[in-house]
Amino acid sequence: MSTQTALGALRGRPDPTLRALAGAGWMESGTCRQTDPELWFADTSRRVQARAAAICASCPVRRPCLAWSLAFHEEYGVWGGLDTDERLPFQRRLVAGELLPVVLADALPAPTTAPTSPQAA
Repeated sequence: MSTQTALGALRGRPDPTLRALAGAGWMESGTCRQTDPELWFADTSRRVQARAAAICASCPVRRPCLAWSLAFHEEYGVWGGLDTDERLPFQRRLVAGELLPVVLADALPAPTTAPTSPQAA
């Protein structure tokens, strides 16, 4: 999906996910703001990309970051913990008409919490 297509969708449909992304204030809270920008767009090795993805794992804005990259078809870099190749199937689903929140839920499933066992008395 091109930037133009995503912006058109933003104007044409009241998708709350896209509207929230448009403000882009979430970018100020990204963990990546505290690291070398080269880490996120390195064309070097899988090891460097894995390091970037590991930093993303605990980022408070991981979900909107990935949503931005999918909606606006970012072609390069690690966004929301996924590199270009990892994002491609999700981008294809958006182009095919799936809704962004559905695609995001599959890309970044909510963490499951282990059930707590009652304490033995």
